Amino acid sequence: MDDDPVDPKPQIEENCRPKCTKQWSEYEACIGRVENDTTGEAHCTGQFLDFWKCIDKCATPKLFATLK
Repeated sequence: MDDDPVDPKPQIEENCRPKCTKQWSEYEACIGRVENDTTGEAHCTGQFLDFWKCIDKCATPKLFATLK
């Protein structure tokens, strides 16, 4: 029987997280500021996207290297 293929992306992304600690810290700091916002207009979308951009930049070459 053939084994089901395993998606390597989640593990590759997890391995890239240590390289993106600065962006994650900025996101967490923003969350702290937004919690105190009374206007309801503040958000941390930019910081969240910066974090995932860092993850993608790290993971993309490793992920494509696994393709046949």
